[in-house]
Amino acid sequence: QATPPPKTAATAPAAPAGAAMAKAPPTAGPPVTLMPAATARPFQMATVSIGSIDRLLVNGAKLVGKAIPIPMTPGGVRDMLLSEMGLAPEVAANLDLGSPSGAALVALDDKGKSGIVLAIPARGPAEADKLIAALGKPVMTSGPLTMVANAAGKSQGWVYKAGSVVLLGDEAEGMARGAMLALEARRPSSDDATVTIFPEAVARAHGTDVKTAIAAFIDQVRQTQAATNPMVSPDSAAYETFGTMFGLVGDAERIEIGLLADPARGLILRGRLIPRPGTALETAARDVHPFEIDPGVTTGPGAPIMIGATSIGTVWRQILGIYRARMAADKGKGVAAALAYYDAFLSGLAGEQSGIVSFENDRPYLTGAFSTPLKDAAAAAKTAAALGKMDSAAMSVFVRSQLGTKWPEMLDWTAKVEKVGKAKAMHFRLTIKKGSAIDTETARKWLGSGFDFYQAVAGTRAVTTFGRDARARLLAIAAGKKTASPPSKGAAFQEAEASAKGRDGFYYFDFAPILGVIGEAAGNPRLSAAAHATGGPIPLVFTSGGDGAGKALTMDLTLPLSAFTSIGALLAAGVMTPS
Repeated sequence: QATPPPKTAATAPAAPAGAAMAKAPPTAGPPVTLMPAATARPFQMATVSIGSIDRLLVNGAKLVGKAIPIPMTPGGVRDMLLSEMGLAPEVAANLDLGSPSGAALVALDDKGKSGIVLAIPARGPAEADKLIAALGKPVMTSGPLTMVANAAGKSQGWVYKAGSVVLLGDEAEGMARGAMLALEARRPSSDDATVTIFPEAVARAHGTDVKTAIAAFIDQVRQTQAATNPMVSPDSAAYETFGTMFGLVGDAERIEIGLLADPARGLILRGRLIPRPGTALETAARDVHPFEIDPGVTTGPGAPIMIGATSIGTVWRQILGIYRARMAADKGKGVAAALAYYDAFLSGLAGEQSGIVSFENDRPYLTGAFSTPLKDAAAAAKTAAALGKMDSAAMSVFVRSQLGTKWPEMLDWTAKVEKVGKAKAMHFRLTIKKGSAIDTETARKWLGSGFDFYQAVAGTRAVTTFGRDARARLLAIAAGKKTASPPSKGAAFQEAEASAKGRDGFYYFDFAPILGVIGEAAGNPRLSAAAHATGGPIPLVFTSGGDGAGKALTMDLTLPLSAFTSIGALLAAGVMTPS
């Protein structure tokens, strides 16, 4: 009698994927208890709050549509996002994307393991059930949680329903710690979306503290730059400056980063540092001195790419003190003269600085001026006398205190006293040292045969001019003349300056002139022609300041509506401009 052949897939087909899962009831896992928000707070590393996903998509599409024709509607973007999550477009019928959504990131141990919980609103409890059913089949329950898996059984996650809100997470322990925090994060705000970070909890979740984590991060940046960028000195004071700025982050109880898409104002990214009591951040938030722009220096030749001002408060004085300490520790010639000038300058500060940076059509392309008001005539006279004793050696000390040792090794400069109008000025001329790391065709194209700096005391303000026509610019400033129409006549600048009233710092950047110069310098006539064809600004506005009460220090970055409009015109001109 012949032995029958073994069964194969052809003679005995396997059960369809998910069939066993569909028949088997969910198993019961270890019980899980959801922590109240107050109890789970120590594990909270970050939260996300979105007031209305629908509003964010609609307003975002309107803004982007000003620059780029969008073939997709906000609904299409929503469906695409749902598809990325593995959900069919019809699932959107069950969602209430006009209501707040939330998320919480929680620590699961002190070695960096974390869990995230999403809180997504449905149109009602019945719709929430439909949403859960669309996610997959239930395979396990643990207390109030249910694990669901997709039809192939390859993707699993935990769900929990709170009324009409569906909570999703990958880890049961993450759900236990983060569910109530995610529900709490569902709150409307003045921003479309807000990310809140808790620095102490983040550091604790990685087995460290904020101060140690910041020091380790800066050291890592230092090592990376030393390995990849020989032009950045490993002893650069920039690292100490970063440390001071990041120290404010370490003083924050929480950091809020808000995003607002406003069809009338533009795209706004807003950062808020909420200080712990008794910290340097609290002092900085309380120390408010509204910015003032010196009209004498914010006029002149060239197309402005930056106009701004900042008050010199607690933080900046600390940073200036770092430069002074490095000067005092320098072993080179010229230390005494450099310190004498810097001490006179620091003691005479009135508390603010303003300036402008512009692009010209011929190299050196950069030009500009900065003004720092001094307290009175006596302070101005003392600063001017000390400045008159500076020379090349003293300038080397000055540069090393702020940039480290690498840049001075790659540059040559001369220094001499010149009479500019009624002012006695120091004229520094920089040239690229032959054979140095920056002795390249590109660098020489941008700097030309040399780069000029002039420093002088004009009236009761310390003035620095640089770049093309630096001497003529200083002469005009010292004489109180205006060499060109003020850039503040531009509507975009006026609007930005008015909206920043009362802030400590204000900087207005315009990228339109840069594009034209880059196109010319790089030999790209298409880019240059497109940039000149539009004529409109592409502004980016930065403001910062405390609230006067020590409760919050805020920083805003705004891409105004005019930037989107100009980008749209630039793209259109670029397409239509012949190659």
